[in-house]
Amino acid sequence: MDKRALINRMCERVTGGRAVAAAYLGMSESKFNNHLYENKGARFFSVDELVALQTLSESTWVAEYFAARSNAIVVPAPSAEVDTVELHHMSLNTAVKRSAVDQLILDAIREHGGINEQAQQKILDAHRKHIATRDGEVRATLQVYSK
Repeated sequence: MDKRALINRMCERVTGGRAVAAAYLGMSESKFNNHLYENKGARFFSVDELVALQTLSESTWVAEYFAARSNAIVVPAPSAEVDTVELHHMSLNTAVKRSAVDQLILDAIREHGGINEQAQQKILDAHRKHIATRDGEVRATLQVYSK
């Protein structure tokens, strides 16, 4: 995903879209668009503005954007209020995400006899989500069962 797609994705998640996102950053929608498209000598959004938009959109997409550029994985911290029922749900979610990775691999091999670049990107994206989910599950387990 490129930086403009990142902004557009966050704006889609915000009720009110770009107008609300612009107001949240203290700028007009036209100024927001100038930053987005780097028109009229405007620079792209600062890291602080990106983080503010991430907060507004209640996402981790900015962190994921920079992590992907660094070949790293974003691992959200588990919530403070995790119980054994929530752990079970986390375990099921981890299994579903791993299954999604395996399904993408199988589909690519069946359809193309191998894994092309496009399929590889989809597999790696799904894999990052699986690993982040698994890490959260392990950390939550440690939290619940720590003595």
